[in-house]
Amino acid sequence: MNLEPVTMEDDRSHHPVETQKGLQHLLARLEHQSLLPDFQIQRQLALSHALQPYLHPLMVPPLVPLPEEEELARWFIYADYLPTDGHISLIEQVRDLVTEHVPQEERVWLDSLRHSYMDLLEVQGIAQGDQDTQTRLQSLGDKQIFDVLPHAKPVSYKVGQVLLTRLLRGMADICLPGPPLILSSTMGKAVFELTNEMRREIEIGTGNFALSEWTEFAKRFGYMMMWSVAKVRRGAWTVVDSQINYQNTRGETFLYAVALYDHHDFRALANGLREFDQFTSPQENVRKTGSSVSQTDTLTWVWVPPQDPSGATEYPLARLTLTPTQLFVETDSANRLDTVKHQLAATFGFSLHFLGETTSPPQHRTPEVDLLSDSYIATPTIVSQEEEQQILASLLATVYLDWAETPSPLLKGQSPRHFCAAQGNTKEVAAIIDQMEQHDLGRQRTGQSAYDYNILRGHIGL
Repeated sequence: MNLEPVTMEDDRSHHPVETQKGLQHLLARLEHQSLLPDFQIQRQLALSHALQPYLHPLMVPPLVPLPEEEELARWFIYADYLPTDGHISLIEQVRDLVTEHVPQEERVWLDSLRHSYMDLLEVQGIAQGDQDTQTRLQSLGDKQIFDVLPHAKPVSYKVGQVLLTRLLRGMADICLPGPPLILSSTMGKAVFELTNEMRREIEIGTGNFALSEWTEFAKRFGYMMMWSVAKVRRGAWTVVDSQINYQNTRGETFLYAVALYDHHDFRALANGLREFDQFTSPQENVRKTGSSVSQTDTLTWVWVPPQDPSGATEYPLARLTLTPTQLFVETDSANRLDTVKHQLAATFGFSLHFLGETTSPPQHRTPEVDLLSDSYIATPTIVSQEEEQQILASLLATVYLDWAETPSPLLKGQSPRHFCAAQGNTKEVAAIIDQMEQHDLGRQRTGQSAYDYNILRGHIGL
């Protein structure tokens, strides 16, 4: 029989399904037995143990087990779980049944299932024989090699991928009890490494060095491979989620991490921001910052990534907007916002007065993680103009109500409310609010004001 590194075909017409009918009937019987009233609590304990990582109340996002993982958990109940209330195992219950007849075609599988264990098996090759298709698998744990009849249900997998399943041995042919959980080579080996770390911790903690035998460990603690899959899925999701490309409706990078500052020295800030290496001035800034700066100007600087070799248009990753009274910092991530904030603090110190920020990403669907992929790239998330307005409105509403009660460098260190009361004159504060309204961040980004400044005027008492 010639082993060729090819993809498993979906055609199973030549597979002897009849040889697994007794197995499938046995699994159905074990499932029925596990659902009987006197075993319900034990079933729930076993499932919660096998699927423990998915039941954590603080798990974000609330990932759910895959159908293959649920199947693995059921096999764990049938073949590995030892009840804690004095019951005998499910296999022993079925073996000793006297109230109903268990056909011989089912009984012949009892020992194979009882001695089976969960394993991580790398696909080494797929062979086309005269009668059957066999897959050569190698255990990542102890390097044993098995030639296995695939499960009767069509399953496509490729050489190099890793299967989390269990093998039923002791019969004429080695076979699978059901469709395996298929992992990419990278993900499968990551699952193995995590599981191996837990094995070493158990060995050290208990002094049970018999677990150095992979079969011993896999039989007693095979559910830990399922735990590792959940951890790897969670880790992959975190990577995907952190790399989501948010875009506005114009296809530009969406700058959702925003910080606001007050300032009282427009010229000094304008000249200082020109020295920020990573930021460049759009063409309209060149004239304004050439020789002198007007107190009524609004200046912008953008952080554009290096030119793509393909010549594709690159959109700003960050933007600084300097108005006569404020500085807006807009970036594509909380980390980049922190970088810019630290640079501003180091350059300008107390010349800038921090007002507030928002760093929460826009609402988005939990990205799907492909277990067969070695790289994780989420599709872009488009942020509507309405959601953009809501993000800005929420930020400005919080910042400006606090601004009314906070000492401001524009008002000799007094809060706007206190300044109006102490001076008996509201014109200076009113002029500042007029400036803020004129340069509203929503108006700059979407053409519509993101905040009703009459609310702020009423709050101060203007």
